[in-house]
Amino acid sequence: MALFNPLVLRYAVDSLTQGAGELQKITAALQRQAAAVKFRHYMLLYGVAVLSIAVAQGVFRFFSRNLIGKASHKIEYDMRNDFFAHLQKLSASYYNRVRIGDIMARATNDLHAVRRVMDHAVMYTANTTIFFIAALIIMLRIDVSLTLFALIPFPIMTILIRELGTRVHKNFEKIQEGYSNLSSKVQENLAGVRVVKAYNFEKTEVEEFKTLSREFVNRNRLLIKLTAFFFPFIRFWPGIGTIVVLWLGGTHVVDGKITLGEFVAFNSYLMMLVFPMVELGFVINAFQQGAASMGRISQIMDEKPEIQDAHDIVKDVEINGEIEFRHLTFAYNSSEPVLRNINLKIPRGSTLAIVGPTGSGKSTLINLILRLYNVEQGCLFIDGIDITQIPLHTLRSSISYVSQEPYLFSEAIGENITYGLEKADQEKIREASDIAQLLNDVESFTNKFDTELGERGVTVSGGQKQRIALARAIIIRPKILILDDAFASVDTNTEEEILTRLKDFMKERTSIIISHRVSTVKAADLIIVLMEGEIVEQGNHDDLLALDGIYAELHRKQLLKKELEEL
Repeated sequence: MALFNPLVLRYAVDSLTQGAGELQKITAALQRQAAAVKFRHYMLLYGVAVLSIAVAQGVFRFFSRNLIGKASHKIEYDMRNDFFAHLQKLSASYYNRVRIGDIMARATNDLHAVRRVMDHAVMYTANTTIFFIAALIIMLRIDVSLTLFALIPFPIMTILIRELGTRVHKNFEKIQEGYSNLSSKVQENLAGVRVVKAYNFEKTEVEEFKTLSREFVNRNRLLIKLTAFFFPFIRFWPGIGTIVVLWLGGTHVVDGKITLGEFVAFNSYLMMLVFPMVELGFVINAFQQGAASMGRISQIMDEKPEIQDAHDIVKDVEINGEIEFRHLTFAYNSSEPVLRNINLKIPRGSTLAIVGPTGSGKSTLINLILRLYNVEQGCLFIDGIDITQIPLHTLRSSISYVSQEPYLFSEAIGENITYGLEKADQEKIREASDIAQLLNDVESFTNKFDTELGERGVTVSGGQKQRIALARAIIIRPKILILDDAFASVDTNTEEEILTRLKDFMKERTSIIISHRVSTVKAADLIIVLMEGEIVEQGNHDDLLALDGIYAELHRKQLLKKELEEL
C-alpha cells in the first residue's frame, strides 16, 4: 500500500507544476479562478488518495500482524510440547550428564527467542522483499542510470551486514550459555538450600552468583554495542546513495530527462529502500539470535533415547513376576564392571533380599530390572522373556519402586499417592496408606489427604516421605515391588508393622528388598550378599548364619548395637 504514496505524490507535483504554467499563460481573472478551483480539486483528490492508502495500509498491517502473531505462538506452543515430550523419552543416563538448569533455560528462553524470529522476522522479511523489489522496479522505470548509481552502496552494505550477523550469532550463543549457567546455579542452590544454610555458605553462593551474573551482563552489553552500531550503519549507506541521486537526479530534471514529479517520487522510493534495509537489519539480528537458540534446542532434540522398544517386542505380554539373571555383567560407560557374572533366579511370588556395602552394585541390579540401562553382557529374563523384548510401558507399569530418597511432588498427599493412576477412590488410598502405616499420621493432619506437601515434601518428615512413597507403590498393585533401602528413615517398630502388612499384600507378587538392616531382610525367601559386584553368599537367614560369613558378621554387629542401645 505504501508503494502508491510516491506515485500519488509524483502526479500531484507534476499537476501542480503544469498548472502553475497554465496559470501564468491565462490572463483573464475568471479563467485564473476556474483553473485554481480545478487544481484545488485535484489536490484534494490526491490528499484523499493518500489518506485512503494509509487507512488500507493500517488495516492490512493489523490483520497480517494478528495472523502471524497467532501462528508464531501456535508454533511455539507445539515446539514446547514436543520438547517436553522428547525429554520424557530420553533415558535416565542422559540426565546423569546434563544440568537441569540448562535444560530449563533451553525450554523457556531459547524457545522464546525462536518464537520471536517467527513472529517478527517472517513479517519483516515479507515486507522487506516486497518493498525492495517493487520500489526497485518503479525506480528503474523512472530512470535506469539513476537507479544503478543509487544502488552502488548496497552490495558493500550486504557484505558488512553478513559479517555483523555472524558476530551477533556467536555473541548470542554465549549469552544463552550464560543464561543457562545462571539457571543451573539457581536450581542447584534452591535444591540444596538446607546444605547451604547448614554450612553457613550463603555469602559464597551469592558471590558465585554475582560472578555468573556479571559475565551474563557483560555478554549482553557486547550484543547491545553490536546492535547500536548495526542500525546507524544501515542508515548511513543509503544516505550516500541519496547524495548521488540529488546531484545526478537534479541534472536530469534540468536536462528534461525526467519530470520534477518523477524526481520527487524517485527520492521517495529511495527513502523507502532505507526502511527495508533497517528491517533487514532487524531480521538478521533476530534471525541470528533465533538460529543460535534453535541450535541449542536441536542439541537436545537430536538426542536419541538409549532405552527404546526393540523391533521384535512381544506384544500383549502380561508380567507375572519371575526374574532371572544369567551370566550378567554390567559396567557404566565402559568403566570397570559394577556387576560380575550374576546368576540368579527369583520365582514368582517370592521375596529376594539384597545386602552389601555401598558401591557393591545393589542399586545397579535394580536399575537393570527397571530397564533404566540396557544389559550389555549376559541376559535378564522376566517370565522367561528377554527384558529387551518386553514393551517398556508394560514392564514399568508392572513394577513399583521405592528408593531411599523418594521424590514427592508439591501437591496434596492424596495426589502424591495416586500419582500415575487415572483415578483412585478414597477407599484404595486409605488401604494403601494403612499398609504403609501412614493412615494415622494423615488423620492427624487438619486437611487429611488434602494436606499440601510443599516443594519436594518439605512439610513432612523423612519417615513420612518414605511411607507416602510406599503407599504410592502399593496402590497400583504391582506384580513386582522393589524397596531400595525404603525404611532407612523409619523406626524399627514401624518397619516391622509395615513388613507384616506387606507379607499378606505381596502374596502372588514378587518383592525385592535392599537394606543394611538384618531385621528387614531376615524373613526373605532368599538373601544374597553382594561384594564388589559379585554374589558372595546366598541362602535364607538361617543358612547364612550357619555359613558364618559376611552376613553372619553383619547380624552379630547389629545385635550388639541393639543391646548397647537398650542399656
